[in-house]
Amino acid sequence: MLRFACHPCVLQHVKACGFLSFCQARSRVVKPGERKSRAADWFRSTSFSALATQDNAHVPLGQPKQVPLNVVRRKEGWGVYSPAGARFNLVVNTTENLVHEPTEEEKQLASQLKAAGNRKNRQWQAVFSKYSGSSPWVLTAAMQAALKTKDYEEGFQVYKRVRHMTLPTYTISMKLLGKLGQLDEVERLWDQLVQQNAVGQEQAGGRIDAAADNGDIQAAVRVLDYMKGKGIEAKALHFGSAINACANSKDANRAEVAQGFFDEMLRTGLTPTIVTYATVLRAFKHEPRERLLNLLVDMKDQNVRANAVFAETFLFIFLKKPPEKGCWTAQSVIASDLRKLRLADLQTAKDFIDELKHTNVNLNKSCRLIDEAIQSVLQEAHSVMGQSV
Repeated sequence: MLRFACHPCVLQHVKACGFLSFCQARSRVVKPGERKSRAADWFRSTSFSALATQDNAHVPLGQPKQVPLNVVRRKEGWGVYSPAGARFNLVVNTTENLVHEPTEEEKQLASQLKAAGNRKNRQWQAVFSKYSGSSPWVLTAAMQAALKTKDYEEGFQVYKRVRHMTLPTYTISMKLLGKLGQLDEVERLWDQLVQQNAVGQEQAGGRIDAAADNGDIQAAVRVLDYMKGKGIEAKALHFGSAINACANSKDANRAEVAQGFFDEMLRTGLTPTIVTYATVLRAFKHEPRERLLNLLVDMKDQNVRANAVFAETFLFIFLKKPPEKGCWTAQSVIASDLRKLRLADLQTAKDFIDELKHTNVNLNKSCRLIDEAIQSVLQEAHSVMGQSV
């Protein structure tokens, strides 16, 4: 993708012509065919592993209603509870080729655990407490419930009872262990799957999810490379989790690796969502503001509309919100921090908010407070400039 050079006049142009006009002008500069072909050429000659070790990688930026990831996963068929067939009942961690066929009682208990595994009533532990068996069907359902309710330590106690590992058991176990930061155990399970040649899309997704929770870019890279080598098709969720690993990482190359994942996602014909863009945005947290604006232009190219969650994330990052939790809960405090920024940056943020209002995005409280603070600071500045004239 063609880019503007980083120049102070860019943001002045935004202020002069308005945010929407700026995006339209930028969009005319972009050549979509060239963008995709350049990204494809770059990736054909560069593996994910090479990307993660480059010091000064520069890749063209590609382009991708925010739905919770667990809902997306169910729609994509990634749920443990969907009808699975004999392959998913095969016990993988043994050479005896065992197949676990759950009893009707075990199926019923698994269904009860699924129903009880929500954050509102958190009843899964009561449902599970009287069970003393070792069915991977039931234990996997219990661990899945623990994941949903964020009862990770309790889920780990269930994991310690597992003896026979089916494919869904591996997937859920890796996700659960990732939440607890037990990466050595995650890697041990992954190695077992690789040795048994039992890796599928779901298991690869579980491994990348564990990497994402811990900002482990290298692990995400290795899994995507493995999938590519084995001909396992990577879905949008795989790339999304890999980008999330970058967003949660402190690696100096996290932005470039996230960029690479994103461009490869587009090259393979997958459609990014606003969730994808929000994750890329977090990976760009310490990048120059110009790069954040480029991302907005690409969203426009892809006809992806911002929502309140994305808007808040963008404003926090673009305006350099302090890291302290809850520090921007009052307009006066926000205004005090914003006075340290350039007026051109504040005007750009205001234009972004105005465009959201124009497209009927329902701004949350944080965005409304920021909007009020920006208007206050800009009015102060214009008043001072008027007096000086």
